[in-house]
Amino acid sequence: MSGVFTERWYRLFLRAFPPGHRLEYGDEILGTLLNDTPRRLPSPRETAGLLTAGLAARARAAAGEAGPWWADGAQLGLLTLALANLAYGIADHASPGWLIASAALVVALLRGWALLALPLALAVAFSTGRAMLVGAQATAWPPQLFGPAYHNWVSLAPYGMLAIGAVTLAAGRVGRPLHLRARPWGWLVIPAAALALTYMPWTWEYGETWQLVRAGTESVLLLSGVLATAIARSPRWALAAAIYVVPGVTSPLTNPPSNPQDLGYWLTLTALLLAMAATAWRPQPIPETRQPQ
Repeated sequence: MSGVFTERWYRLFLRAFPPGHRLEYGDEILGTLLNDTPRRLPSPRETAGLLTAGLAARARAAAGEAGPWWADGAQLGLLTLALANLAYGIADHASPGWLIASAALVVALLRGWALLALPLALAVAFSTGRAMLVGAQATAWPPQLFGPAYHNWVSLAPYGMLAIGAVTLAAGRVGRPLHLRARPWGWLVIPAAALALTYMPWTWEYGETWQLVRAGTESVLLLSGVLATAIARSPRWALAAAIYVVPGVTSPLTNPPSNPQDLGYWLTLTALLLAMAATAWRPQPIPETRQPQ
């Protein structure tokens, strides 16, 4: 029984590798790990090695994908903004129309459908900025269709970034094909977690648990970006992080945080972004060449 469990355990963590790599080398890796001792329990060291090697392989594969790095980074950054918008819409008990539009935008960016994402991003940006663009009377528009209406440009920064980014991706398709990757459906765990935190009886939206989950998710994603950048030396993850972090930083810059926790939170996100950017543009060491004897 332990041999079957060990094999299934290692196969689970083999999924950290890209599908093509698993197809070509998966059986060989698995055979080496089992090493003719099928009854032993999984090794924590080998499990960690599988996970880190798989993520490194995915980072290198992402950097080698066809298409410009800026488009891949912009798609990823806009996807994180759209996911955050959907999560907050769930926590705010937003109207069905707003949640449908927000979820459709997430799916369009997740699958790389730039032309579909464009009108959705513009609609989301217009809905949140309608009070600033049209006037205060716009806040009385049918609540079943429209989302929140903000009254200052700082709060609108993330939605403006969504609109600008969607326009850029759609314009990149004019005259030549622009390849955008279809990203894993696993990203939907973020709105699923928002649903759980909002409707579970022992939690409540925007409470301490919500803040911890949000900060933990952002930290894990940004740390993963730092590691991926260090491995592949591609600026795509730094661009994605900037798209997500910079609009949020405008708020504490204009209205300084009132407590050390908020200040530390934004300083941490900014530090991770700067670390990613510095790593992305650091040249790889040139391998030494051996001189003939």
